[in-house]
Amino acid sequence: MSPVALDAPSAKVNSLTTPNKVVTNGHVPSTEVLTRPNLALWVTKDHKIYQKEEPYPACPPDDCIVHVKATGICGSEIHFWKSGRIGDCCVTHDIILGHESSGQILEVGSNVKGLQIGDRVSIEPGVSCWECDMCIRGRYNLCPKVKFSGTPPSDGTMRRFVAHPARFLHKIPDTMSYATGALIEPLSVAYNAVVRAKPYLGQPVVICGAGPIGLAMALCARAAGAFPIVITDLEQNRLEQAHTLGFNRTLKIDLSWDRLTTAAKIREVMGTSCLPQIAFECTGAASSINAACYALEDGGTLLQVGCGKPEVELPLMSMGFREVNIITSFRYQQSWPVVIRLVNEGVLGDVDGLITHTFPVEKTIDAFETCADRSKLAIKVQIVDE
Repeated sequence: MSPVALDAPSAKVNSLTTPNKVVTNGHVPSTEVLTRPNLALWVTKDHKIYQKEEPYPACPPDDCIVHVKATGICGSEIHFWKSGRIGDCCVTHDIILGHESSGQILEVGSNVKGLQIGDRVSIEPGVSCWECDMCIRGRYNLCPKVKFSGTPPSDGTMRRFVAHPARFLHKIPDTMSYATGALIEPLSVAYNAVVRAKPYLGQPVVICGAGPIGLAMALCARAAGAFPIVITDLEQNRLEQAHTLGFNRTLKIDLSWDRLTTAAKIREVMGTSCLPQIAFECTGAASSINAACYALEDGGTLLQVGCGKPEVELPLMSMGFREVNIITSFRYQQSWPVVIRLVNEGVLGDVDGLITHTFPVEKTIDAFETCADRSKLAIKVQIVDE
């Protein structure tokens, strides 16, 4: 595809000095940034990804233009690339991916209060309508009209410059790197699941899957007081990453095991004095979900976070006889200020330990290929721009 011509950068440089956009916070963006091409990463309905240059975005009155400094690749984006769908959400036309981002504000809309050029922000990607019943009740993650970055049909943040509603831009401290700021999104997924499960101090927990969300879940569950925490995965390198984050009870899953064998081994790793009372299932795989159900003690709770096939078979009768609860968790609500505070104060521990690979924005396709290649041993891959 041929690149799209950029707007004249001089016009954007001049906008930094107009009277209603005075920089007062000391974080003056480099005007050189505005001369760079607005590279964006696209996915097609026939399972291809490509990168091309986009025009510099316009700035609506309620939006800000953000120079995206760091963006993480999520497993959902690999699903959209390789499978073309997640559940009922399908890629029907070319869209820009990306929803785990942070950056610096370059331009501020005329209606925006409380933000200014130079502010460092983490981007909350779900833009809800604030008019429907779900939004009014505070459950705006369930808004039926939500426009979620990088999820069909909405374009995402995997580009150098993006316009985003100011209401969903959250300031990050000077002490927080942009890489960490981009982790607020996956950490928010884990935070929302923990809030829904409500673990208490000393409650035994198993976390199925040691990918980015599983490890983020472990950090949040530990901060909430859960103990002991057992983490399972198919890959030893992911379990070793869990060890570096301070989680020593791990189990490498063998796909030859049936669900009862897997459940018994989870209980064995946890110890003889307690059984899992909450299972945070972060893989979406039917075998993992079933094993988690059987690993739980009677009356336990399965908290489903991972995305898998649209339909999954469950041992419903066994769960019913044992009063095993099922709770689902979808994205997040009102999490950004809390998670930013927790991360900044070190409550969650070394969250940057989730990041294993970093690529410049010009190498975004390489980053995706690395993320999708299990032999590369990637956990969280980020794309960055200076």
